[in-house]
Amino acid sequence: MLSRYVPKRLLIGCLLLAAAGPAFADGDADEDDDGRRDQEVVWDARKRGEILPLEVILATVLQRYPGELLKLELDDDEGYLIYEMDVLTRRGIVLEMEIDARTGRILDIEEDD
Repeated sequence: MLSRYVPKRLLIGCLLLAAAGPAFADGDADEDDDGRRDQEVVWDARKRGEILPLEVILATVLQRYPGELLKLELDDDEGYLIYEMDVLTRRGIVLEMEIDARTGRILDIEEDD
């Protein structure tokens, strides 16, 4: 189902990213106050069920807005993990989205100018 919307090479890369525990989008946030790497923090949150698997979020977004994933980042917004995605729709419009990593709910969506 997901592979209909996402090119296979991108799908494999995203699944590897999800398995490895994605990094935060903050360029300077390699470690938290405890000295743990961002990937470990995210991976631990995923194992505890505090955030949804990336493949679940991608499937939901691309089912609702069919197209091609252009950009994916995970950002820590004051303690909340937010996926930032750019999707090129089949109509040729780029949608910039913010998705709650815990619930998969789309928090914000805008058309890129």
